Amino acid sequence: MAGGTSLKVDTSVWGIILLTLPISMAKLIPEINYLINATFLGHLGSVELAMAGITGVYYLIFSALGYGLNNALLAIMSRRAGEENRNEIFSTLWHGLLLSTGLATLFMIGTWLFVHPLMVMVGIDPEAAKMASDFLDIRVCGLFFLYSLQMQNAYLISLQQTKYLIVIALIQSSLNLALDYGLIFGKLGLPEMGFNGAAYASVISEFIGMLTIIALIRGLRISSKFNIKPVYTFSIKTIKLVFTQGLPLMSQYAISTGSWWVFFILISRNYTYSEQAVTQAMRNLFGLSGVFSWAFGSSANTIISNLIGQGRAEEIFDIIRRMSIISFTGMFVFVSILNIYPSLFLDLYGQGDDFVSSGIGPLRVVSLAMLILCIGVIWLNAVVATGKTKIVFYIELVGIISYLVYVWLVTEKLGLGLEVAWMSEWVYWGIMFLLSYIYLKRGKWQEGLTYY
Repeated sequence: MAGGTSLKVDTSVWGIILLTLPISMAKLIPEINYLINATFLGHLGSVELAMAGITGVYYLIFSALGYGLNNALLAIMSRRAGEENRNEIFSTLWHGLLLSTGLATLFMIGTWLFVHPLMVMVGIDPEAAKMASDFLDIRVCGLFFLYSLQMQNAYLISLQQTKYLIVIALIQSSLNLALDYGLIFGKLGLPEMGFNGAAYASVISEFIGMLTIIALIRGLRISSKFNIKPVYTFSIKTIKLVFTQGLPLMSQYAISTGSWWVFFILISRNYTYSEQAVTQAMRNLFGLSGVFSWAFGSSANTIISNLIGQGRAEEIFDIIRRMSIISFTGMFVFVSILNIYPSLFLDLYGQGDDFVSSGIGPLRVVSLAMLILCIGVIWLNAVVATGKTKIVFYIELVGIISYLVYVWLVTEKLGLGLEVAWMSEWVYWGIMFLLSYIYLKRGKWQEGLTYY
């Protein structure tokens, strides 16, 4: 073994839990914060809550682009960890940071120039579009800090130092919560900014989150602990590798989240503000529950990439089976409690009894989607871990086309209820799981596993 602490993963059930639980908690904390943020905006009115859905999913598109690049980095860094190629782990991170900074600049300028006319063009009420675009002009500035935080989180995960993610998430989310309350309502000695206050709160908290993880990595000398020497040189080969691996995943997540934005736009065109508010609540619920599923996805990416780097690719199906059982069991318990006491969640938004009644049907539909998601995301990330990111993109493309056709027919042509519209998640995640399963079982993914 090279000098420093071992980088080989523990593939036991307990090892999987120890790796995944901190990732889950780190993802859960900000999702709880987003939920509370939405409840604050809900108390401003149903229009504000509905616009929180539009703006939230728009920002999520660019967040997802960063997440796609982040997943590519995680796969590469975890592969390097399995190979004991230590210095290349940091080099991959550094080139990811350079690439993400350029992307954030492009996305910010594009939003400032085009988001308002785009929303008006697709049929959003002009006054609501102005409210949403003013919010997004502020909110998009946080991409610089968010991307840096995402990349460095991947660095810690690849080194199996996931326990620190909880600390970072706690600091960031606690600050965001306090600033949300203060800036939305004019409390805690802060100015009252209403809807835009949530944008300023999020940008500031992302900046503090970025500073926190930089201070943590340097202060605890994590790189030195693993005998990694940070080198800030530029390599065409490495930036090309990061971009080549990242582009299909970035495209995948952008298309995926962009289609969700289309879904919210179609809801805004064809349903009442009350139904739009219910849709925002379902988005919060899907995000809240999805943190555990996506944490298992990140763990699957890390563990399987690490095993491939060790030359143990034959073990991946056993790992997928273990992770699927753990993930499904936890999600089933959560979904069961949620469906027995649905009002506990829906009452949080302060919208009244009619809101709760109209939200129960979509909640049942989303609950089943969450069970499909918790298995599908593990199989999908197993494909990511093989390095076959173009295959992941093709799987995503089939899923998204099917999703968009379904949503368009249900909302625009047939005018069916909100519950039927949310069944689109069954279509999407069912296809993602099925195609990932078929590829790993029957595809030629083991060819060229060492190509990067």
